[in-house]
Amino acid sequence: MSDSFVESGLHEPDWPAPANVKAVITTRHGGLSGPPFESNNLGLHVGDAEDAVMQNRTLLAEDTGKQLDFQWLTQVHGNTVLTLDKELVDEGAEADALYTRQKKIACGVLTADCLSVLFCDEKGEEIAVAHAGWRGLATGVLERTIAKFDAEPNTLLAYLGPVIGPCHFEVGDEVRQAFLDLDLPEIINQHSILFHESENAENGQHKWMADLYAIAKIILASRGVTRIYGEPICTYCEFDNYYSYRRDGDTGRFASIIWKE
Repeated sequence: MSDSFVESGLHEPDWPAPANVKAVITTRHGGLSGPPFESNNLGLHVGDAEDAVMQNRTLLAEDTGKQLDFQWLTQVHGNTVLTLDKELVDEGAEADALYTRQKKIACGVLTADCLSVLFCDEKGEEIAVAHAGWRGLATGVLERTIAKFDAEPNTLLAYLGPVIGPCHFEVGDEVRQAFLDLDLPEIINQHSILFHESENAENGQHKWMADLYAIAKIILASRGVTRIYGEPICTYCEFDNYYSYRRDGDTGRFASIIWKE
């Protein structure tokens, strides 16, 4: 598999990760959830039937074909990075990124427009995954994830998952300003590209179409991570394959997962 869709509901990121590092990103295919979560919703917090979600998670475990322990989080759009040692923690733990050196722990984040970023070092000793919506990006979730690694940033690989694109991610002045306040020259110099002015201004308030994918690449590069993979896939546009909260409101969540063998 590569970056193509698979009817089982999984695809493997196309990146040159070490052979012992595995990753999958689920789609909305291949599960048991009913409308409006059809069919492979993996989030317990969105109003879907718990039995359906747990069955979907069981199918995910079977589809990976591995004896893995899956770690999920209560994501809060923050910048906390949880380090997993030998044991899993309760899913109620509030964090937006996971880091580990342990084998057979599948570190997962759930998204439905926000960006997911998979990380590993070139030796395959350290892995991480981050949930990065605009708040997380603006408050340093990627920087804090990178800081967890003992490996130097220039030896890390990062893979950017599907995210709502600038064609549909309309934001207000406060979001644009939050990124300008990061004081990164690349963001400041490219602000007119990263934030296209929307035609939907209301009461004199500017609206902007934000490019989270491009912003994330700039933030990663500013911390020395330049081996960045993936391609922009808009969750809003890809109705058949991905959930989108901005598009649908009541909807499911798909997962980005990484582990070491």
